[in-house]
Amino acid sequence: MASVNIYEKHLRAVDGELIKVSKGLRLSIGELFFVTSFIVNFILGKLVHLLSPEEEVYNYYNDKRNILNQLFVKKGWGWTTFCVVLFYVLVIMRNRSKQDSLKSEPATIKSATKTSTSKTSTVSLLTGVIVRYIIATIWWIFFTQWFFGFPIMDRVFVFTGGQCVIDQNVGHPFLHLFQANGRGKFGSMLVSSYHCRRIRGSWEGGHDPSGHVFLMVHSSLYMFMEGLSQWTSWNQLGSNIRKFLAGLSLSRSKVQVITHFLVENPHIVLIQLITLWWFMLLMTNIYFHSISEKLVGLAFGYFGVFVVYLVPRYLK
Repeated sequence: MASVNIYEKHLRAVDGELIKVSKGLRLSIGELFFVTSFIVNFILGKLVHLLSPEEEVYNYYNDKRNILNQLFVKKGWGWTTFCVVLFYVLVIMRNRSKQDSLKSEPATIKSATKTSTSKTSTVSLLTGVIVRYIIATIWWIFFTQWFFGFPIMDRVFVFTGGQCVIDQNVGHPFLHLFQANGRGKFGSMLVSSYHCRRIRGSWEGGHDPSGHVFLMVHSSLYMFMEGLSQWTSWNQLGSNIRKFLAGLSLSRSKVQVITHFLVENPHIVLIQLITLWWFMLLMTNIYFHSISEKLVGLAFGYFGVFVVYLVPRYLK
């Protein structure tokens, strides 16, 4: 009995600390757990790296040409955009379905008012969605593609002494930007990481923030925060999944059952991509980049989404 009381005491203490931290950061408990899951991912990846050195010899996921990296991660923001658009299309379809059920009620001033209000709320919803998407996309562009010249991750690399290095005896279209480095190779701080890869050069000498870590953290947090406003509960989702599986086995129209399930549970779209991103983030944490490079990518991944979703909470 005493051990049970001690256990309950410790559990209440932990709960109390979690509540204090969540209130201080303006995060719900669920948000806090999701945000810190990326740190857990980092620690887990490091442990696997240290405890399973034989995995470093060859593994499907430490080959950058693996299908998940080529098809999904390298086109990561495109997949994020697709899933968010599909998510809100399904949300609007669900809302309209509910509106249609209201219209079937006897015509009254009250029901007409509800219909008008729902149209206004849809416009308001989409306005917020578009503004947040534009800001999130701009931050992705700034870090990985372009920031008044080199993207931020390339600027960090060059600022810390990095450069693109190519063999001296190989011709390149940007050869006039390179200078001999005394080791039989040419080096340049004027060629971006993108063009360096295109000319088959190597990115050497500086601190190279992980673009993969940034993308998967930034994308996952963005989708998670977008989905919160439409979220019901895990219990409801689980119940709907069970109904869907039962209906799928009984119904002749599989497409209709699947469509109905997606409309009623649009979060499935986001959950699948977030799960893939979390897994690929673990692979990156195990096989690629130094600890500091991954931590910088993690910090920048947090920053953009926090500005969009948390700063307004502090201003209230």
